[in-house]
Amino acid sequence: METAAESVKLDDDVHEELRKLAKRSGRPLGALANDALRDFVRYENQVAAAIDRGITDLEAGRARTTEEVFALLEQQRFARTRG
Repeated sequence: METAAESVKLDDDVHEELRKLAKRSGRPLGALANDALRDFVRYENQVAAAIDRGITDLEAGRARTTEEVFALLEQQRFARTRG
């Protein structure tokens, strides 16, 4: 995998905790930061995709009221307790 160099400013407390974790785990600080950022980017992309799907559903008229959602959840709970 290729790497790129970028300078970022970390808050002192974040840098210190990351440094401690690197020391404790025996992993390089850069590897830990890269893993954390990769997870953060993946999560943010998933959130953005879910929002986009929700907007698409709303625009297509695929939406339920709060009461409809509660009724559906109640039906599912009832089905689980019977089965």
